[in-house]
Amino acid sequence: MPTIRLSVRELVEFLLRTGSIDSRFTGFDRANEGARIHRRLQKAAGEGYAAEVFLTAERTMEGIGFTIEGRADGIFTDEDGTVVIDEIKTTAAPTDAITEDMNPCHWAQGMVYGAICAEQRELETLDVRLTYYQIDTDEIIRYTRHFSAAELDAFLNDLLRQYLPWARRQLDWVEARNRSLGALQFPFPAYRPGQRALAGEVYRACAAGKAEQKGGTRLFCQAPTGIGKTMSVLFPALKAVKQGGPVFYLTARGTTRAAAENALALLRASDADLKLRSVTLTAKDKICMQDRRECTPEACPYAKGYYDRVRTALWDALDTHALTADALQMLARRHKVCPFELGLDLSLWCDVVIGDYNYLFDPVVHLERFFDTAGDYLFLLDEAHNLPDRARGMHSAILAKSA
Repeated sequence: MPTIRLSVRELVEFLLRTGSIDSRFTGFDRANEGARIHRRLQKAAGEGYAAEVFLTAERTMEGIGFTIEGRADGIFTDEDGTVVIDEIKTTAAPTDAITEDMNPCHWAQGMVYGAICAEQRELETLDVRLTYYQIDTDEIIRYTRHFSAAELDAFLNDLLRQYLPWARRQLDWVEARNRSLGALQFPFPAYRPGQRALAGEVYRACAAGKAEQKGGTRLFCQAPTGIGKTMSVLFPALKAVKQGGPVFYLTARGTTRAAAENALALLRASDADLKLRSVTLTAKDKICMQDRRECTPEACPYAKGYYDRVRTALWDALDTHALTADALQMLARRHKVCPFELGLDLSLWCDVVIGDYNYLFDPVVHLERFFDTAGDYLFLLDEAHNLPDRARGMHSAILAKSA
């Protein structure tokens, strides 16, 4: 039976998130700051409070298996003996704007964790508590709702039913992709000297995956100019792709990102039946379609109502196999959505993601949607000699006297 693996947050936000992009309520290093606050609140809760509880459930819906998993911020039993799921959220929203129904996704996450917990512990009822922490005032605001296990189970099943068309489309795509990649031939009549040996080593490293050592198999290659390095690593990596993915082609410069796009274009030209979806992630300032970038609903029509329109844009975009910056901007204009955010949202549905090193290595701007949970990915790092300097920059702070 085909299976889709989803995180609780991914499922809930994909289906239920609404409203606009607003940079005023997202700050520098919010992820790390939020994690620190979570740990502080969890520690202050005292004994009997289980923090970061991993929960997973299997569901079957119309012949498709779903694996739902995630970490509940906290689970404890209150003085009445009721099990409580605690969902902690940090927010920069003003205190008077923090209401019980401020964000339906927050309740939904807690309810999905509640459904899994009730099933595992054979509970008839439980509570879900939202704990909001206002980062500017340190104020803590809490709301609690009581649910029956049947209510929570029906809620989770309804979410999965809404997700079914997307699951079917992705499973059909993966099947067609794997079949076409299996038949894919090297796009040139012959290998250049050294090219076949390099491609063979890359394939063995990618196919080995995590089997050889914890954290995956690593291969370092040094090759002269003119050998055709881009195709020598991209082609075997694609041949090694299975149910997982995607392949990340990460670079330090725009010219090498263009080389990866050209290599994929060659593969598509060599095989008209190739099913391969790629996206190029471009810096926000470079892909923004406004004269002056300001990511607020008042200033940008592409930010206003983004989450109300993005699913329609995604469904349309999945018919485009080469999602370059130009293609993303065209789709963004058609559906009136932000091209930068659309590219990020599309990356979850793509087989190849081309972008800068920082999408993997930078602790502030790395792709949380992939790398905050375990995954089986292939990383192709072009011109890796640039990494030490780039990494130092990512982990350094600069204070300018002029500022």
